[in-house]
Amino acid sequence: MSAEVDALTVVNQLRDLAADPLNRRAIVEDQGCLPGLILFFDHPNPQVVYSALLAVRYLAECRANREKLKGELGMMLSLQNVMQK
Repeated sequence: MSAEVDALTVVNQLRDLAADPLNRRAIVEDQGCLPGLILFFDHPNPQVVYSALLAVRYLAECRANREKLKGELGMMLSLQNVMQK
């Protein structure tokens, strides 16, 4: 299996978990999930980037997550880079 397929599989699983409102707080509190999603913003496959953006959108639907998302290292810069592409 190629690295791209692996990345797409992982980010899609995170996106699917984030789609469930009951999972959103736990995902944001996890030490690895947010940094991983941020790394996916720079992925060369647009499907991976889109799934990562959708996952973050789902996470941001929980009002309690918004400050943590905004303050996560690299989040704002990576989002700006995605918008410039």
